[in-house]
Amino acid sequence: MGASASKIKFRESLTSLISRDVSPDDAEFWDELWKIPSSADEVFELLTPDNARRLRDERFDNLATLFTQATAQLCQIVETPYTIYFDQALNCVRVLTRVLPFLLEKGDLGEGDPNVEALCWGDHADGSAAGSKTSRRHNYKDDDDEEDNQEQEPLALLVVHAAMHMLFLPQFTCEFYEEDDENDSDDDSDGSFDEDEEDEEQNKNVLTEKKRAAKADKEAQVEAGLGKPRRVRKGVRLTPHPAGIVWAPGVGFTNDGKCSTGYRRPGKNKTKKVLHPEAAYTRKYDKNRIEVLRLLLATCSDPLFSPADEYNPLASRWMSVAVAADAPNAPCLFYSLLNTVISYDPSNSSFGGVPYSSKLASDSHVKLVDLSAQVLCVLLDCGLSGNPLPMVNQYGEPVVSLSEAHKRGFNIFRVLLARISEGKDLNTLYRGFVRLLRHTFESKNTLLPSSQSKLECYQEILILLWKALEENPLFLDFILTRCDVCELVVPICYLMYTSRQDASKIGMVHLCTFILLKLSGERSFGVSLNRPFRTKLPCDLPLFSGSHSDLISITLHKMIVNGSYRLVPLYSCFLTVVCNISPYWRSMSLVSSVKLVNLFELFSSPKFLYSGEKAYKNLALLLEIFNNIIQYQYNGNQHLVYAIVRRKDAFGRLASLTLPKAVQQCSKAFPAHLQPEYDADAAEREVATLSIQNVDEKGNPITTADSREDKSSKRAEILSKSWESNEDKVASVGSSVARVKERFTPSESWLAELRSSLPLETVNRLLQHLVPVVDEMCDCQNGVVDETEILEVFKDITMVGLLPVPHAIVIRKYQPNQYTSIWFTAFMWGVVFLRCQQPPIFDVECIQLFQVS
Repeated sequence: MGASASKIKFRESLTSLISRDVSPDDAEFWDELWKIPSSADEVFELLTPDNARRLRDERFDNLATLFTQATAQLCQIVETPYTIYFDQALNCVRVLTRVLPFLLEKGDLGEGDPNVEALCWGDHADGSAAGSKTSRRHNYKDDDDEEDNQEQEPLALLVVHAAMHMLFLPQFTCEFYEEDDENDSDDDSDGSFDEDEEDEEQNKNVLTEKKRAAKADKEAQVEAGLGKPRRVRKGVRLTPHPAGIVWAPGVGFTNDGKCSTGYRRPGKNKTKKVLHPEAAYTRKYDKNRIEVLRLLLATCSDPLFSPADEYNPLASRWMSVAVAADAPNAPCLFYSLLNTVISYDPSNSSFGGVPYSSKLASDSHVKLVDLSAQVLCVLLDCGLSGNPLPMVNQYGEPVVSLSEAHKRGFNIFRVLLARISEGKDLNTLYRGFVRLLRHTFESKNTLLPSSQSKLECYQEILILLWKALEENPLFLDFILTRCDVCELVVPICYLMYTSRQDASKIGMVHLCTFILLKLSGERSFGVSLNRPFRTKLPCDLPLFSGSHSDLISITLHKMIVNGSYRLVPLYSCFLTVVCNISPYWRSMSLVSSVKLVNLFELFSSPKFLYSGEKAYKNLALLLEIFNNIIQYQYNGNQHLVYAIVRRKDAFGRLASLTLPKAVQQCSKAFPAHLQPEYDADAAEREVATLSIQNVDEKGNPITTADSREDKSSKRAEILSKSWESNEDKVASVGSSVARVKERFTPSESWLAELRSSLPLETVNRLLQHLVPVVDEMCDCQNGVVDETEILEVFKDITMVGLLPVPHAIVIRKYQPNQYTSIWFTAFMWGVVFLRCQQPPIFDVECIQLFQVS
């Protein structure tokens, strides 16, 4: 049958399903439907959203038969994976991928429909016999549950389990493998090598290096409070089994196909030899993997149909099945998705990195990388955080206790991410993130314009980076103490800088800000940023000679003065990042110094200072930045000191502010017929859900007046508003202003609060001592003084005994909570929705998690 004839036949079959009742016993019709050759694009083109909803609402029995038979066929192909049925299985996968989102519109988190409930979660006789057996294969071992459970399993569980089985189906999505005994997955490459006489010395060096790395890993785990692994008798194994079916090398795997996760059992002294290491990771099944991953993504799309203020990460039974302890091949899937993403090199994706080769080839592996990142983000988003405390069974294998695995909200993928502990795996993970994110600007720095393909999934990479920082307690410490974290800072700043005015990237700028805020809460991050910045970025970044601290400062300054108005709620976050790193900033560049003092003038101007009752908080952060540098890093920061001296009037006006003057300036800045362009109070309400904890350098909490404020009413207000999509997550300033009921007017209490909140004493003492010095120099040289001479004088001046007693360093750390969790869920699904448009897996009409404009 030709392509056009099969397309016509498929259209006729769909028309019959929509227009008339088709009996489940009409074997001729159904067999012909599944055997019609069709592509994913044809299925999505012919089965339009309107037709899918008509089928669901008007011919539900037909949809039930379609869903039941497709699921049964997938279960059957898992049990008997004959290649002659693979095309028919792909047809089932494509049809299920198309209809599932429309079922979920009325599923657990959607409107709710008894027919959908009965179909997905009721008992079914058709196809369940094969399905029940299939869904229980490769489940975790529990001797107490070995009795065969003959109860019929729901179709929802069967389709999710079938999809996870099909991702590792021999000759369909992976190579042939043998069902090895459990000892086969115990091989550990650590300390295992052939003792050839010629290589004995080399092997000794390798063993010594591995012992040193193992010692460092143990010390890091103890420092993170994880301690030694706890031994349990039974548990859910976290090692991939069989290991040979993982798609790509990387975390937990070597380039020759060996699994390095877990521990060796007694009696196992050698790593099992891989006969064909070049075939250990093949890409020839990428197209089939893409099809099945789309189906798995469709089964997990429940959150899209829940309003943000009602979203419950534990409510979706579909996602609970996908991340449960007995999910088939879960460890293999986790390592496959993660390694497929982090092992990808976009600069060498096709034809060995030949320029413009990406224009000539349609690389299905790129699509697999994109989809792997999206599916992994989704699987890591639901349920509860994984327990990073190590547990092992009697053989030394990493496991999860059965009591923990049976808890509601358990997510095996989050546990697997939290349990990555070996230094080489953490390094592999970090190097993958760095390579992918740096490609966002390196691809534009080539001699030949547009000669390298762009990395389209950089937003998903940022989400995975955030998940790794949040879930794994060892990862953050590892990248700060054993890696060059500046390699990560550069692409993050680049993405923020180039996206500052792009409405579709506002959510990504938020995520980058949160990552910097998370990192800046650690002392070692601020110290590491003193490394010189020499990277050439393909953007209009001002030229400067300085460190990576300067890069962050200049980038965030640009976000404030030349960014979208939708970034207004992030102003305090920007300044908090700079404030966290300021005590360790050894030498600030001239450009950064001028821009920070310019920000002080901007935020102390009447249009900002009187835009809201709490508008002075940005000034307080800027003054704390200046105080940190003056008190702790005076030597080497003459540029900032000179910039402060040159703008001494701005500090003087603030110090001498009186109530009559404040009222006069406010009335002049905001006449009766005008509303403020920037409303500080509205911006504060937008970020009221962001938890920041004040701590000292040792991590001990510091209680302040601000931290004692009750923000429950503010959070309730934020949560009551509908979250917007990736393009419209932050309410515009205009809408924020519209919510202001009364215009702010300065009062005595406000002025008293402002004076008590602004730490001006250190800067005033500095000015009192240095301004006369500069004036004297000017008088001696008739007002013509070179700036270099002034800076040299400042180097020789000591401020010991002239400044107040140094204040305690305060570090503001990001604290996760349920409100930011909802924001990340909405942002993540916004990215997935926008990136899954070819073919369009999700239809916009019934999406409630965010708004799409």
